[in-house]
Amino acid sequence: MSGSSAVCLSSFIMIRGIMIRKLSILCLSILFCGSVAWAADSAGNRKDSIIMLGMGGGIHPASIMAAPARVAVILGDLTVGIDAGSGSPSYTSTGWTETTGTYTNQGLNARYFFGNSFNASLGYHMRNYSAEATATSSSSTYSGGSWTTTTASETFTLDAKTTVATLGIGNHWLMDWGLWIGADWLLASSALSQTSEATLTSSTGTVTAAESAQFKKDAEKLGDLINAISASSGFAVLTIGFAF
Repeated sequence: MSGSSAVCLSSFIMIRGIMIRKLSILCLSILFCGSVAWAADSAGNRKDSIIMLGMGGGIHPASIMAAPARVAVILGDLTVGIDAGSGSPSYTSTGWTETTGTYTNQGLNARYFFGNSFNASLGYHMRNYSAEATATSSSSTYSGGSWTTTTASETFTLDAKTTVATLGIGNHWLMDWGLWIGADWLLASSALSQTSEATLTSSTGTVTAAESAQFKKDAEKLGDLINAISASSGFAVLTIGFAF
C-alpha cells in the first residue's frame, strides 16, 4: 500500500494544489493592485474593529487538505484566533479497498502587527487523520486438475496525529468597509509530536502472521506520510474575510 497510496494522495494534493494556486494568483493580484488604494489605514481600521471572520488557503499542504475557517479577536495591533477545517482525502492501493478518511486541521494562532500591515504570527495546531481500510490477500492451490483461489481480508482503523508549531511573516490589510485580505508569505512549521497507529478491527478467512504484520506496517506508513504533510511548511497562504 505504501507506494501506491503515496502516489494517489500526492495526486490528490496536486490537483487541489493547482486550484489553490490559481486562487492565490488572483488574490495576490488584488493585494498588490488594490491594497494601497483601499487600505491606507489598516492600523486605524483594526482599532475600530472587534472580530474577523474568514477563510484561509494557499500553497500549504495542510490547508489544501483541510482549508480552515478562521475567527480572530482584534485587539489593536494584536489578533488572537482559532482555525478549524476538515477534509476527506482518499487513497487506493493494490490489495486494499479505496478508503476515504477524515482529516481535521484545528488550532490557535496569535498575530502581532508592526505598523500598518506587516506582521508576525505564532500558531499551534492539531492535525489528525482517521480512516478505515481493508486489505485483501489471495492464494491459489492446484488440486484435481483445477486451481482453487482462496481470499482473506483484514480491516484496520488508522489514526495519525500531529501537533505542530508554526512561525510566520506576512501582510494583512483591513479595508475601510471591512474587507480583510491577508497573505502569510512564509510559514515555517515544526512537528512537536507525531503518532501513527493501525488497529486491527476485523478479519475474514485465514491471513498469515507475516501478511498481517505487513498490512499493519503499510497502513502505518500511510499515517507517517500524512503526518509529514501535516508538519510541512508553506508560503503565500491567504486569508479572506470581514472584520466588524
